[in-house]
Amino acid sequence: MNKSALLTIRDLLFDGDQDPDHPAIESPGYEPLTYRGFREQILVLNKNLSARGFRRNDRIAVIMLAGPAMAAMIVSVMTGFAAVPLNSQHREQEFKAIFLSAGIAAIVIEKDSKTAARTTAGNLHIPVIEIIPDTTVAGIFSLEPVTTDERQNAVFADPEDIVTLVQTSGTTSIPKIIPYSQKLLCELIHCYRQLLHYNNKDRCLFIIPYHHILGIGTLLNILAQGGTVICTQDFIPSDFPLLVTTTRPTFYWGVPALHQAILGELRKVPVEKTRTGSLRFVGTVSSFMPDNIRQDLESRLKTSMVEVYGMSEAPLISFNVPYKSGSVGMPAIEFLKITDEDGISPGSGKEGEIVIKGAMVFGGYDNAPEENDQAFHDGWFRTGDLGYIDDDGYLFITGRVKELINKGGEKISVAEIDTVLCSHPQIRDAMAFPVKDPLLKEEVAAMVVKADQKVSEIEIRTFLLDRLVPFKVPRRIHFVDAIPRNAAGKPLRFVGTERFS
Repeated sequence: MNKSALLTIRDLLFDGDQDPDHPAIESPGYEPLTYRGFREQILVLNKNLSARGFRRNDRIAVIMLAGPAMAAMIVSVMTGFAAVPLNSQHREQEFKAIFLSAGIAAIVIEKDSKTAARTTAGNLHIPVIEIIPDTTVAGIFSLEPVTTDERQNAVFADPEDIVTLVQTSGTTSIPKIIPYSQKLLCELIHCYRQLLHYNNKDRCLFIIPYHHILGIGTLLNILAQGGTVICTQDFIPSDFPLLVTTTRPTFYWGVPALHQAILGELRKVPVEKTRTGSLRFVGTVSSFMPDNIRQDLESRLKTSMVEVYGMSEAPLISFNVPYKSGSVGMPAIEFLKITDEDGISPGSGKEGEIVIKGAMVFGGYDNAPEENDQAFHDGWFRTGDLGYIDDDGYLFITGRVKELINKGGEKISVAEIDTVLCSHPQIRDAMAFPVKDPLLKEEVAAMVVKADQKVSEIEIRTFLLDRLVPFKVPRRIHFVDAIPRNAAGKPLRFVGTERFS
């Protein structure tokens, strides 16, 4: 069958050309789960949920520790219902807000697990389904309470049904909920296959959160092509050197903060021990990756890095191959343009807001008509990112519409300052942010994580003055142990504002 005609998760996994005997899911310490076994597990889960009275589009939260059982559960639920993977470390207040705003119909947790989700669900009278992971085969599980009605038909979703819900990062405002349709997620998978040539020989080392669209997309991308997902448990960056040599993946995905942590561990071992030759690429998304980090990682792993620009509302916007420094690549989405505040193009090479539309753009936030009116203009989604397109057709990000610092009427891009700070050889990480000023309204400040403890504020300011106009140079530089970031790796600038204003 033509893969582009596969428009549901069920289609991808049951009507694709996966080898039934090929490993679908692996995990260190477990026997692999084949595609034949995975399909059987999906049907058992699907019939079980149907027998409990759940129907298409019902939203089922999956709240488990990372590992093969969570991967199999998420995908299994997605074949017929809406799977909502959530961070198991949330507190009761956070779970309550999500359960109510997302309309959660049931939660899936591990049996006897101590999670605030159990208490929250009980208080809200939301059904709790307990999962018992198999201890020998990766991705196999059983459910409690048990249902044994074998006559129950499996429930499979239609292309327009909701497959998952994703929360926006909430770096500048309250997080919003984005419903993904089965069709949209499948379009994303087809596009990634064309760009990255995924195939049944690929082995993905899965070390990213399941509750982000990057995690969900990566998981489905490899399974749709008949490859193997290597699911880690309790992953920490120090595990990476051993994992990459023992599991021999062909790729992995991460955000810049994760890549930097992995690089720190790779620098502790001889280069030849981690150059397995198995990696054909390393993927990065979410935020700026300094050139020196990218180059060092590529050299140590003997591979190339692929950079993708996307967001929760549109997970694939541009693709930076062939790589151009400072750019986020060539547009991969059907339609993209730069506009000014009135929706008019400012001209070639001029900065403006990036607006997009196409099959991989979401249809609107969940139950948020006012936010949707603001987010779309004449059918175009306003990304909130500022940027321009150069003469070669490459897209450059210069900042966020809501993250511009208004210093006495001068609009300053925090992203530009971040980039220059991170280019300093003695700085490991940095984040610019606004602080209140009685005369200018806002002033520029920055947090800096030192790579060399000897570097001083004066040295950094001198470095910046050689590369930025003086009014963009931070008035204060605060040295910290780590930059506050959300789970997707994006800087939380409001934390700096609150702490240092």
